[in-house]
Amino acid sequence: MSIEKIKEIAAYVSLKGSESIKTSTEETDFILDYVAIFSKHEDEFQEMLKCIQHFGEEVDKVMQKTGRTFKLREPIETEVGKIKFLKIRKPDYKRPQRGAPDFIVKDYFKTKEKYFGSSGDFTLMPHTGVEMIELKGDDVLVYLKEEAFKAS
Repeated sequence: MSIEKIKEIAAYVSLKGSESIKTSTEETDFILDYVAIFSKHEDEFQEMLKCIQHFGEEVDKVMQKTGRTFKLREPIETEVGKIKFLKIRKPDYKRPQRGAPDFIVKDYFKTKEKYFGSSGDFTLMPHTGVEMIELKGDDVLVYLKEEAFKAS
């Protein structure tokens, strides 16, 4: 797999995430922070890893059981923003989506109060000391979080 194909998938995941936020909320002030691509099968996972390791340094080795995360040397430019961190997730039949972008929302707690519980599309996700809201979008799982939990 080429880096161009990985960039294309990452841009798709980012755009679908942004569209899901705009369709499901009134939020306009959100920033792309992190993107995970869900590989569809083991061969694709291995192909993506082989390629991406030449374009970034692996970080977050604690979470290797679900995939591998890379801090990119050159961010991937998308319509939605720059991707500086990219995770390649192992295949998981429970996650048929193509990926999961994380967005920082300006006022997370106000957003949580307004949307959490408003429909079955929003779920509160406590995750390793970070609380996020999961939004089930079109071919993506979108995560909304506060600035304090920005990828670094």
